[in-house]
Formats: sequence, C-alpha cells, structure tokens
Amino acid sequence: MSNNLLVAINKSSDWTSSDVVIKVRNVLSKYFNEKVKIGHMGTLDPLAQGVLLLGINKATRLFDYLLSKDKEYIGTLTFGTSTDTLDSQGQVLSTSELPSIDEVELAITNFIGQIDQVPPKFSAIKINGKKAYDLARSGVEFELKTRKVNIYNIQIVDMNLDDKKVKSATLKVKCSSGTYIRTLFYDIAKSIQVDGHMSSLLRTNLANISIDMAGTIEEFINDPKKYFINPIDVIKNIMNVYELNDNEYYDVARGVGIILENDDELLAFTKNNELKFIAKNINGIYKSQANFEW
Repeated sequence: MSNNLLVAINKSSDWTSSDVVIKVRNVLSKYFNEKVKIGHMGTLDPLAQGVLLLGINKATRLFDYLLSKDKEYIGTLTFGTSTDTLDSQGQVLSTSELPSIDEVELAITNFIGQIDQVPPKFSAIKINGKKAYDLARSGVEFELKTRKVNIYNIQIVDMNLDDKKVKSATLKVKCSSGTYIRTLFYDIAKSIQVDGHMSSLLRTNLANISIDMAGTIEEFINDPKKYFINPIDVIKNIMNVYELNDNEYYDVARGVGIILENDDELLAFTKNNELKFIAKNINGIYKSQANFEW
C-alpha cells in the first residue's frame, strides 16, 4: 500500500478533531520518516466520540466523494433543559417539564424522512468568512439558512424514566451528510413543547467505515499500520471499480482518457488493486477527475 491512505480514529470526548489530526500527523511523519499531509473528513464536536476518518497525503482528494455519504450515530437526548449550544457543554437557557413516553415516541416518528433543519449557531459554518461559533461567542446577531436533510431512521435504544416521564432517551440515528444531531434532538423536544439538549454522541459509521474499524489514539500510537485503510476498500462501496491495463493506464495518466462500454458517471480506476484515478464519463470518454499518482 502506498502512503496515500485512510485512517479511522475512534475519537474520545477529551480530544478535538484538530487535536487528532495533529497527533496522527506527528505519528505518521515519524513512521514514514517524511512529512505527511493530513485532513479529517467530517468534524466531530469536542463532546462527540466515535469515527473520525482521516485522509493521508493524496487520499485527502477523496473528501468530495466521501463527505456526502450517510452517517450513523447513537446519542442521548436529555429533556427538561435547553442550552445555547444545544448540547451539555453550553449555558442553560430555559427549563421545562418532562415529556411522556407516548409524546417522545410520536415526536420521533415525525422526524423520519426529509426535514428542514437550521444548523446550530455554535457550529463551524462560515458567515462572510468567519466561523459561526466565533460570531456566536462574540454576541454577534446572525441567521443561518434552513437546509434539507434526510433522516432515514431513528430507533429508541433506551429510555431513562422518572415515574412515567422521560428524563432522557438514547437514540440511534441514520442520516444524510449535513445533519446536525444537536439540532435534531432540540427540534424533537421543541415539537412536544419541552426543552431538550444533546448530552452525548457517538458516531458509529461514516461512509461505510464502522467504529469496529477505528482505533483509539492510544491504540493507533502503539500500532499505526493496524489502522491503515486502503482507499479502494472504501471507494468500492460508493462507485464501481475498473482495473486498468498498461495501455489504458498510460492514456488516462496523460489526460486522453479511455472509452468503455459503461454508463456510470464516475468510475474508480485501479492498477494492481491500488486506487489511481477517479474518472468521469465525459461524452463517452472516461477522463481523470482526481489523480492519486501525482
């Protein structure tokens, strides 16, 4: 395997996504004895745990193809208090009574499907070049646009009850890219006229990378190679793969492209089972759109 690879880290709540990137970069620079380029695909909030997918060197060029993929989370929605950040790390803004079991179960079903969602103000979305959370912390007033997201399924894993009222609910959510679980949980609570916030979050799957494939920072430090992922093993779950022969490889590499009896818009081109190009069908000719060679 080349040094263009993916790494899945099981991020803990005492690490930020940026902390993980810095640590993994230092570990791999020593491992390969050269500087490496690294970036993460899909930020996890400091509170959140679970799968943080990293691209190493030219594998960062996969971001556009992987960031749009579905995700899966297990999170805790705590009722009775709302915060400015929509999670347990924010300042409490209001309190309320607790909902009933029936109210929670009915509310959840109403959020399955395509929904409109306003991202939280404490997020990394940029407003005129500035991150929303920096503006929010400075007390600047601004509005974020509504976006459409898909909630494929919400499953109740557990409920913490106080008599017959729900103190908190642990929910398993499968959703599209761009979904903010903090906002989803807040909106579920709001729909039954109670306060609520996200008190824990674990990302269990991202672009078909499950948490079982991810190592903690400590595990990664002890054995980096164990957590290397060949990019083709991820891409093949997203698009079809075509193995190039020598002549085809030469034509794609020099920008001429190749003609194939295929209708796919995108194909992953490999050579010796290593990802070399993502090719796009342009008027019947597959030309390189992303090059993992140079």
